[in-house]
Amino acid sequence: MLLDLEVFDLLMCRYGEIFKTRILGYPCVMLASPEAARFVLVTHAHMFKPTYPRSKEKLIGPSALFFHQGDYHSHIRKLVQSSFYPETIRKLIPDIEHIALSSLQSWANMPIVSTYQEMKKVYIC
Repeated sequence: MLLDLEVFDLLMCRYGEIFKTRILGYPCVMLASPEAARFVLVTHAHMFKPTYPRSKEKLIGPSALFFHQGDYHSHIRKLVQSSFYPETIRKLIPDIEHIALSSLQSWANMPIVSTYQEMKKVYIC
């Protein structure tokens, strides 16, 4: 977890359900309840821009759904949402298992495995 639970509880007591803090050197807003999230994301969404650490942006690419907002985000989310239904995922399990096992076998003879580079290869499959 990014924020120790004791620290989180202390901040909650002091600042309430919505408060500003810094995580990994980046300013952020913490939301501690569904009501707080709804308040911020529905009534004040224009005041916030979601940001992610550069390493995450580099790993998943600048075109990822995470990095878009507004109508474009909603449109793309609707297009890809069906890919995450349990029935859809269930059909993909044999292919995912095959890719995972192939990758593990190819790593067996490697002295060092760069997970970043190898995950990029798996993603391309």
